[in-house]
Amino acid sequence: MIISLRRGDPARVGPYRLDGRLGEGGMGTVFLGTSPGGRQVAVKVIKARHAADPRFRARFAREVEAARKVGGFHTAQVVDADADAESPWMATAYVPGPSLRNRVLRDGPLAPDAVRALGAALAEGLAAIHRHGLVHRDLKPGNVILSPDGPRIIDFGVARAADADPLTADGAVVGTYAYMAPEQIRGEPSGPAADLFALGCVLVYAATGNGPFDASTVPAIVHRVLTETPRLTGIPADLARAAGACLNKDPGARPSTAALIAHLAGPESARLPDVPVPPTTPPPGTWPAAEEPTLPPGTVVATKEEGTPAPPGAGTARRMPRRAVLAGALATGAVALAGGGGALYARRRGGRTAGTGPEPASTLPISPAATLTGHAHAVDAVAFSPDGRLLASGSAGDETARLWDVATGRTVRELTGAGVRSAAFSPDGRYLATGNEDDTASLWDVATGRRIRSSRAGEHGVWSVAFSPDGRTLAGGGSGVRLWDVATGATTTLDTGPLTRNRVGDRVPNLVLGLAYGPDGRTVAAALDGYGEEGGDGAILIWDVATRRRVAVLRGRTEENLALAAGPDGATLVTCGGSEDVHVWDVAARRETDRLSGHLGEVRAVAFAGNGTLASCGEDRTVRLWDLAGRRATAVLTGHTELLTTVAISRDGRTVAAGGGQDDKTVRLWRVRG
Repeated sequence: MIISLRRGDPARVGPYRLDGRLGEGGMGTVFLGTSPGGRQVAVKVIKARHAADPRFRARFAREVEAARKVGGFHTAQVVDADADAESPWMATAYVPGPSLRNRVLRDGPLAPDAVRALGAALAEGLAAIHRHGLVHRDLKPGNVILSPDGPRIIDFGVARAADADPLTADGAVVGTYAYMAPEQIRGEPSGPAADLFALGCVLVYAATGNGPFDASTVPAIVHRVLTETPRLTGIPADLARAAGACLNKDPGARPSTAALIAHLAGPESARLPDVPVPPTTPPPGTWPAAEEPTLPPGTVVATKEEGTPAPPGAGTARRMPRRAVLAGALATGAVALAGGGGALYARRRGGRTAGTGPEPASTLPISPAATLTGHAHAVDAVAFSPDGRLLASGSAGDETARLWDVATGRTVRELTGAGVRSAAFSPDGRYLATGNEDDTASLWDVATGRRIRSSRAGEHGVWSVAFSPDGRTLAGGGSGVRLWDVATGATTTLDTGPLTRNRVGDRVPNLVLGLAYGPDGRTVAAALDGYGEEGGDGAILIWDVATRRRVAVLRGRTEENLALAAGPDGATLVTCGGSEDVHVWDVAARRETDRLSGHLGEVRAVAFAGNGTLASCGEDRTVRLWDLAGRRATAVLTGHTELLTTVAISRDGRTVAAGGGQDDKTVRLWRVRG
């Protein structure tokens, strides 16, 4: 799926005009581009925050070199690259078609004959890679494109020569756990046989929709890969033999690509050894396979698990020490993540473990209670009515907002004519406000679905809206902050100083992506995203509403702000963006006082319940609930298939909604204990 360019995306990279987005991963973003001669290409651009890291540059240069070496039918051919650019990029021939992951998520497992053909084609592709002295090291469903002329293997971000030293730190593990060979997990030298192990996992996924070692936590995956028999139930005997042979714990006992191709083409004439098939009942804690929120041709995040939701309190898993992985692997089947167990996966900063307080007692994630379908494009905004009975969702792509009955999951009404970026209910529940893609804010009558008025709010969209506690004023944020009188529509603009001014050519200015009133309505706070050059940073601005004077500018170590939420007592603000942490601010002290760690990808959205429960979500596809007073995570909500960009929690803290991604056009609802 191709989606439109976002605010801040470049219009050109090198000689290529960018026409849309194909996907986004931990290391870079992939765009659909057009050459001066009209040729379509996929352009991968390293994210700005990684471009200054010599290790990422070296890894990207290695990816370009590896893809150039193989080329041909088996991969997307590299046509251009600049690894030394300010933002390094690579252009490959555009290969249309879904990834294997997206195909299975959309249509279910492949038929046995299709799996056999897929396996033979991928084995042929691996053979070509290995002939060039390379090991891919991250073959997975998201890195297989099902093009009209046959499967293609993409993403050489962690590929390397079979005899080369790794570029990562000593003892670091690189790859995707649910598709990683035992020797790779242990940090031992891994050659072509590791790719055959991953191929066995991919075959099982294609045939069943689940990986052979899926589990609910990283330690559980590691334990199963290292010690347990793969789950091969529901697969024809010849495919089970092929996958089982690839999944042998001993790399020397795995088949060659030639032997695997021969078996898949003629199972009886070139039969591989039989493998034991375990019982049909999966072990407790099994969770459906899921991958990075990346569309092809994407890029991987080193050492991030695939096949499970992120574990509670996991911190970052991009570079996990070898001893931590082994400790998790050697633990008993009931791996404890509460207390000390969770510390194995916490990121360290300045000698102390980031994250505060104990982790949730349960290691099992909470599944969605309902999935709401109806939007034609990604969901960009969600909001609960004050009584929690209605949920509003909005999409910039399909230009609609929907009102849902939370109890039944049914659509109450559809509001059309607005590409929705943000949404909020008035305190009395009578009105819904939406911030729109067309630079307007709209006020809707909830009872009738009638749009009362729309008011222009500047340029570059309205990315945040918030009602004052008395419901008389609506604040909207985009290229600045405006206050509307709800009764009359009269508008006042708040002074942001130089921070949101567009002073560099036609660059998009520093935008307001989050707004929140204080509980007494006397102040309003805005979070600036940090985009741009001159004056662009992730500041929080606070104004006195009565005088319209700016009374505070809060600055911390955050690179950018993607969202803002205010605690019920008004003493605390939280922001997110630019990291895997949630940033906690003391309003009176005017400073950042803490960070909450646990997410395995960038945090994209935050929201408070009336009881003080904090919800956060992001690139790891999970929602985490936090007890802010105790600085501890209380629950992990899973089930979404792509990155999450918007979250809401009901006033009583018992219902959570989230949406996002690119192909997943749904809203997930979770029921939690109040």
